Amino acid sequence: MFGAIIQLFLVFVISCLTVIYFFFRSNYGYWKKRGVPYEKPNPFFGNLLFLMRRSFWDVFYDFSKKYKGGYFGIFLSWRPALMIHSKELAKKVLVKDSDSYQDRYAYSGADGDPLGSLNLFTLKSPMWVQMRHEVSPMFTSMRLRGITELMNINSSELVRRIQKDHIDNNAPVDLKELFSMYTSDTVAYTVFGIRVSALKELTSPLWYITRHMVRWTFWRGLEFTMVFFLPAIAEFFRLQFFSQPATDYIKKLFEEVVAERQKTGQSSDKDLVNHLLKVKTSLKLPANSDSHLADNLMMAQAAVFILGAIETSSTTLTYMLHELAYHPDEQEKLYEEVSAALKQSGKDVLEYDDLLKVKYLTACMHETLRKYPPVPHLDRICNKTNKLTDELTVEAGTPVFVNLVAIHYDEDSYPEPEQWRPERFIDSNDSDNHDFTFLPFGEGPRFCIGKRYGMMQIRTAVAQMITKFRFEPDAPEILESDPYSVILSPKNGGKVKILPRS
Repeated sequence: MFGAIIQLFLVFVISCLTVIYFFFRSNYGYWKKRGVPYEKPNPFFGNLLFLMRRSFWDVFYDFSKKYKGGYFGIFLSWRPALMIHSKELAKKVLVKDSDSYQDRYAYSGADGDPLGSLNLFTLKSPMWVQMRHEVSPMFTSMRLRGITELMNINSSELVRRIQKDHIDNNAPVDLKELFSMYTSDTVAYTVFGIRVSALKELTSPLWYITRHMVRWTFWRGLEFTMVFFLPAIAEFFRLQFFSQPATDYIKKLFEEVVAERQKTGQSSDKDLVNHLLKVKTSLKLPANSDSHLADNLMMAQAAVFILGAIETSSTTLTYMLHELAYHPDEQEKLYEEVSAALKQSGKDVLEYDDLLKVKYLTACMHETLRKYPPVPHLDRICNKTNKLTDELTVEAGTPVFVNLVAIHYDEDSYPEPEQWRPERFIDSNDSDNHDFTFLPFGEGPRFCIGKRYGMMQIRTAVAQMITKFRFEPDAPEILESDPYSVILSPKNGGKVKILPRS
């Protein structure tokens, strides 16, 4: 009897494995049948065998060198996906045919992770359209002018922290952590109206959240990877976009700030919480929606703004200082232009309009974003069948990835793309995508609405640092990227030698 049970069990296991084998084999012929070049998949993993061993940024960079055509196929485990390398096709997906690619591919499971699934980055249409329209007024030029004043205050605190820790006390510098503290101070006020300083006190409510958001351990990196590239698995295991400690703390802080304002009757027109509370009163929710949906929508927007504003800006600042350290001539040119602008303005620090006029500062920042786009890809899922080219029709349900690294490193657009040359962007402005060859913040309906905010907090920090310090190399010229992070991040935080200007 026992032997018969064992035999039946073995037959069951073998049958299951056979079904799985033929399922994968059938799927792995998807691109070949359509005459599309493709990356040869590995059983079960598809083209994701590199996970947790190499960064997505490095893999997308390798793809950019290997595939020179406009597109090719990959496999996200069992699922066929399309990778786009040309600016023309990027424009079709992101703008011209955007109605066929409305949503991101990333996991969006509202029941298991409301803050992760209801934010503007992951939220699906049609609710995304409404939320985008409601949140956009937070990022007008008038609001940004006011916030720039605070960014300058925090940049001055950044200069003091560098002087105290890394010059007076000669402590080693972790650029990523240093700039994450700086950006978290600005975001604390922008989101919650809280005036705190992690740079001064080495602790703050937002710094507590940030440490959980941007600390890429193996398991946190794996969870985030599943959310982005294997949403079916993320849904099955109820994985989260934000870590649980960060989720709990954001909810707690948001609720405390709201309760305090309701109690005192005080509010601030300058912060995101106040804006979201106004949005909540006029929000049109689906019939029979969960009673907590409105609150979760508000908190989700606060959460994703915290992550986006801190993570991408701190990464860009890190790589920008790294490049300036290796390019002393460009560093001195930037110093001279910022110094000249200060002299002309007659002010102690450059304000909003002053900063926008320093063309070389913009050029250095844009060239850093070209060479090191923090997010190496833009993901979409085809929601209705679309004829992408005369030879290729994209079926509904197909994930599509625009490889930003391939577009930013195209030699026809940027000769010698491995070189950091600010002169490429000397006449650039923040709204110019350079004929779809410069897309660090995306493009089309889902472009990043916080891009001007992010670039301004980079400008204020660099403008103040460059007048006080010189930077010299203290790390290999090619920084190793963190394999646990989906977003580009230097493995060991990044460092430079910081010297006072005499």
